[in-house]
Amino acid sequence: MARARRTTFWFRLPVLGALALAAAMALLAYRAETHLSRLVLGGLGESFSTRIFAAPTTLGEGAPCDPLRFILRLDRLGYHRVPEPRAPGQFAWKAPVLLVFVRGFAMPLPAQNAGLFKATFPDGGGAAQIVDASGSAVPRIWIEPELAAELSGAKKVRREPAAAGDIPQALKDAVVATEDKRFYSHWGLDPRALLRSGLNDLKGGAVQGGSTITQQLVKNLFLSPHRTLRRKIVEAAFSLYLEVRLSKERILSLYLNEIYMGQDGPVAVAGVKAAARFYFDKDLGRLSPGECAMLAGIIRSPYRYNPRRDPQAALERRDFVLRRMREEGFLSAAQLDGALAEPLSIIPLPSREPRGQSYFVAEVVRQALPRYGEEALFREGLRLYTTMDPLAQDAAEKAVHRLRSQAALVALCPDDGRVLALVGGRDFAQSQFNRATQARRQPGSAFKPFLYGAALEKGYTPASLLDDRPKTYPGATGPWQPRNYDGVYAGTTTLRNALSHSLNAASLDLASQLGSAATAEFARRMGVASPLEASLALTLGTSEVSLLELTAAYAPFANGGFRVEPRLIEEVADAQGEVLEFTRSQRQNVLDPARAYLITSLLESVVTEGTAKDLSRLGFARPCAGKTGTTENGRDAWFVGYTPKLLAGVWIGDDRNRPLKLTGAKDALPVWAAFMKASAEGPAEAFPQPQGLVTVTIDPASGLRARAGCPQRQAEVFLVGTEPTAECPLHPGGVWGWLHKWLHRR
Repeated sequence: MARARRTTFWFRLPVLGALALAAAMALLAYRAETHLSRLVLGGLGESFSTRIFAAPTTLGEGAPCDPLRFILRLDRLGYHRVPEPRAPGQFAWKAPVLLVFVRGFAMPLPAQNAGLFKATFPDGGGAAQIVDASGSAVPRIWIEPELAAELSGAKKVRREPAAAGDIPQALKDAVVATEDKRFYSHWGLDPRALLRSGLNDLKGGAVQGGSTITQQLVKNLFLSPHRTLRRKIVEAAFSLYLEVRLSKERILSLYLNEIYMGQDGPVAVAGVKAAARFYFDKDLGRLSPGECAMLAGIIRSPYRYNPRRDPQAALERRDFVLRRMREEGFLSAAQLDGALAEPLSIIPLPSREPRGQSYFVAEVVRQALPRYGEEALFREGLRLYTTMDPLAQDAAEKAVHRLRSQAALVALCPDDGRVLALVGGRDFAQSQFNRATQARRQPGSAFKPFLYGAALEKGYTPASLLDDRPKTYPGATGPWQPRNYDGVYAGTTTLRNALSHSLNAASLDLASQLGSAATAEFARRMGVASPLEASLALTLGTSEVSLLELTAAYAPFANGGFRVEPRLIEEVADAQGEVLEFTRSQRQNVLDPARAYLITSLLESVVTEGTAKDLSRLGFARPCAGKTGTTENGRDAWFVGYTPKLLAGVWIGDDRNRPLKLTGAKDALPVWAAFMKASAEGPAEAFPQPQGLVTVTIDPASGLRARAGCPQRQAEVFLVGTEPTAECPLHPGGVWGWLHKWLHRR
C-alpha cells in the first residue's frame, strides 16, 4: 500500500510540475500582454509627450515688423548669427539686409521649405522685400513655431514616437554594434555575454553589461529597477516571451523609443527621436553617421557621455562606437574615416528661463481636454499649434507681473480673433486660476460703448445732445440716484463728450431713451455671451463678464463691423502628422462699417481728451481708441483699447472683491500702455475711414452747424444724411458773429 502511494506520488510530481510551469507561463503571458496592451500609437511606447507650439512668424508682404524684433525671434528659436549663412538655422544681419537660412517646417499650414532668403527692410518700417537664393521675389516666408510647452505627464518624460521606418539604419546598426552585437541571432538572452559578465564579476573587474537589447527593453517596460535574483529570472522569462511574441524589428523599435537618453532640467529625455532634437535639433532622418554613433554611445551612460557636460568623453565614446560599427561590417573604411572627421556639433542647451506662457498653455489644455480626452492629451504625442505670439506673451507677462493687485491681460488680432497673448494672473506658480477666461467681474464704464453703439444704430449722432444732470430712477430696492465719478455735471452735452468723459448721468439719460433691451441686444451681437440684466444699471456695467469676452466684443469696432470668435488653437495633429483639427477665423458681419468707424471715432476721443488722455504721457503715441472702466469703490479697474492691428484688454482687482480704490485711468491704463509699447509693430497707422461719412463743423453747445460767432467749433463725423442742416441758434453769424466772438475773446 505504501509502495503504491509512493508510486502515485512520483507519477503525479511531473504532472504537478508541468501544471505549475504552465500556470507560471500563463501568468507571464498575461502580465506581458497586459503591459503590451498599454502601449500607444501602434505599440511604439508607453507614452509620448504632447507638444504645444506658438504661432509661426510671418515675414514679408502684409506683415510689417521691426527687424530687431524679428532677430530676437530668431534668437529665441536658436538660430546662430554667422558671417555667411550656409545651413538651416543660421542668419546674418547688416542693416537693412537680413540673410536667413530658414529651417522649414511641414506643420502648421502653410508649410515652409528650408532655404536661404534675403530680406530688405525699408526705412521707416513696413513690410520687408524678400528674394530667394536664385534672386526671385518671394511674397513672404514663415519661421517655424516656437515650442511653448510639453505635456509629459506625472513622470515628466519627454518622448516622441519614431516608427521603425523613421529610424536611420545607421542608428540601428550603431546601437546593435555597441549594445548587443548578436541581437539578430539570439532568443533574448546571450549566453556568451552572460558568461563573460559573470566571470568578470567573480574576478572583481569593472562592471560589464551582459544584458541584451531585449532584456533592457524588459527592464524598462515591465520591471522595477531593484537588482535581485528573482528579478533576473523574471527578466529572462519575459525576454524569451518577447522574442516569441514580437519581431526583432519591433523589439528594436520599442527599445529605441523607450531608452533613457538624458535630462533637460526636471524632464527626462527618452527615445532617440526626442534625443535627436535635444542634442542636435534635428529630425532622425537628417542625422549623420557620426551623430547616430553619438546617440548610440550615450545609451550606456547619459550622464558620463553627455556631450554638453564632457565633450571629450562624448567624442571618445562616439569614435569607439564608430570603430565597433566597422568591426561588425556596418561601415566601410571610407565611411569610418568620414564619420571620425565629423566635428562635435551639439546645440546649446535651450534657456530654461520662464517665459510667462503658463496661463496661455493652461487655457489651451483646458480647451483641448474635453475634445481629445486625457489619454490622448497626455500619452499619445499630439501636437497643438496655437495662436500665441511669444514676444507679445512675454510683454503681457512683464506688464502684469510688476503689479501688487491681481490682474489679467489679453491681446487679440481684431481682424480674425487670434489670441496673441493671455495672462490670467500675476504669478501662475501662486495661483492657476485664470482671471482672463474663468473670472466674471463687473466691467463698469468699459461696457458703455455698447450703449453708444446701439444709439448710433437708432439714429443718434456724435453731436446728439444729452442731459447730464443728477436724476433719480426707480430701482429694485428703492430709488436710485447714480452720480458722475467726480461729482461734476456738464448740463447739456454731446454724445461724444458724454462717452469720452464717461459721464454716468448723460449715459443714463441716453439709456432711458433707448431702453436696456437695445443695449443688451447690441452687446450680444458684438459677442458678449454672459447673462445681462434688463435694467438701466446695465449701462454702467453691472452685469459680470470675462476679460476675454469683453475684449473680443470690441473687435467689430476695430475691424469694420465683423464679430470674431477668440481662439487659441489653430491646428491639432496626431503623432503621425494627421490633422485632427484645423481652425480658421469665423467672421460674421454684425455692424455697418461706417457705424463701426463712428464708434472708433468716439473712443478715440476717450484717448485724446477724455478719461484716457494720459496715454500720451505714458509714452504710447500711436493712433488708438479705447475705454476705461471702474466699478464701485474701486474694486475693479479696466481698460480695453485697440489700434488698427492690435486689440488688448486689462483688468485689475482683488480675488475677494475688496474695495481697492482703483480706477481704469490710474491703474489699468498704464499696464495697457506698457504692453502696447512693447508689442505694436510696423509704422503707426490711422484708422481707415470707410465710405458713407461726412465731416461737418459744429458747435458742441448746440450740436448744430457752427456759425461765425460760435466760441467753440468742432469737426464732427456723421453718416451721410444724418449731418445737421440747421445752424447754431445760440450765437450770431456773419460779420456780427465774428466780431462778437473776437470781442468776447478779448
